[in-house]
Amino acid sequence: MPNANSDSVFSFFSGAGGFSYGFTQAGLRPVSAAEINVDACKSYEANIGSECHTLDLSITSPEFFSKIAGGKKPFVVIGGPPCQGFSTAGARSAKDPRNKLIFNYLNIVRELSPRWFVFENVEGLLTSGGGEALASLLREFIAIGYSVRVQKVNLAAFGVPQTRKRVLIIGNRLGADFEFPDELYSYDSGKSKKDNGKPLAPTVLDALAGLPTPSREKGVQMNYLSSAPINKFDASMREGNDEGLVTLHAENTSEADRILFSLLKGGQTMKDLPQEYWHESFARRAFRRVADGTPTEKRGGAPSGIKRLHGKLQSLTITGAATREFIHPIQNRSLSIRECARIQTFPDRYHFMGNSASVIQQIGNAVPPMAAKLIALHLKKIDGQFGSGLKTNGSLRAPRLLGYVLTEAAGMSEALTRTRNLLDSFKQDFLSKAH
Repeated sequence: MPNANSDSVFSFFSGAGGFSYGFTQAGLRPVSAAEINVDACKSYEANIGSECHTLDLSITSPEFFSKIAGGKKPFVVIGGPPCQGFSTAGARSAKDPRNKLIFNYLNIVRELSPRWFVFENVEGLLTSGGGEALASLLREFIAIGYSVRVQKVNLAAFGVPQTRKRVLIIGNRLGADFEFPDELYSYDSGKSKKDNGKPLAPTVLDALAGLPTPSREKGVQMNYLSSAPINKFDASMREGNDEGLVTLHAENTSEADRILFSLLKGGQTMKDLPQEYWHESFARRAFRRVADGTPTEKRGGAPSGIKRLHGKLQSLTITGAATREFIHPIQNRSLSIRECARIQTFPDRYHFMGNSASVIQQIGNAVPPMAAKLIALHLKKIDGQFGSGLKTNGSLRAPRLLGYVLTEAAGMSEALTRTRNLLDSFKQDFLSKAH
């Protein structure tokens, strides 16, 4: 059984290992992982090379993992508790039992006492329970000795070829102040966009470059479109794929759907089709308007329908429905699983276990490895400023809320305003106690 040390990573709610894979790419060492889904745990072990325990973390004692750590404190604990209770893709409720898993993560951090933790979740966390869920979680992290910063980020700014909004909470028990990694790219998926003066993030066509036309049969291994990588992103995806073969690259679009898809231009959706082509659930909700302040359990999800990706922009967010909903930017067909994996920045050598439905769900739920690597490198750089054996002294401040970024938009919804007010009050309380 491996012992934890200063470069060790413990991963929880690990999924197929996207988060951990990024940390390995930054030179850190995964020691142990835990995930309730059997297929995802097998995918993790096949690619990360360390043990993944198939466990229900809502009932597993955190002491189980401190024994694996061998009494040593890890460099970092990472994880993204299941987000269905918060997700804007479904009814959100503060009473959803799945939301309690965020506090199971907290208990594990308390037990293992890592130097750092990184907590990832969907943006619905920011307003769940009127902001109380987030505020309570931050209070507890600070109470167990961590200085924390929370920020909504769009991972496209870190080089991921899709706009993917996520909430990150990062904390350390070193008493050190820190900022989030700098944005490296501008982005535009049609739905989300930002021009920060940086170059545009890799586009959909950049991400898919080098892949051949998909097979019509599952299980077929294919050669790349060319022997040499077509661009920098293609080269990064081919790295480590010693056999040079592409897997999980099939599609079975019907002829009727091909005709339907041909009616859409890049960036267009089902709403741009004549209404006779709309399916029932889309027609029912296409023009739905939800007033700000509507109870989360009554909001429902966004209308589901086909969307043709724009080749010269970033993709929309990859989810477990991407192979059903997303159309290739040029060809009249759905995306293959491998194409979705690339847009999520999983390299072509990455092997996923389970049937097609399981695999696409694993991919859609993952933290993109490219973003995870950037975060890991950033933490190593910050931590290195203090040395590996830092001891709290007068130059380091007490655990506190370092800051928060809830939105980059000019306006703020009533729900988000409530959260901001809670955190403002919360931060002032700490400042008052400090003086």
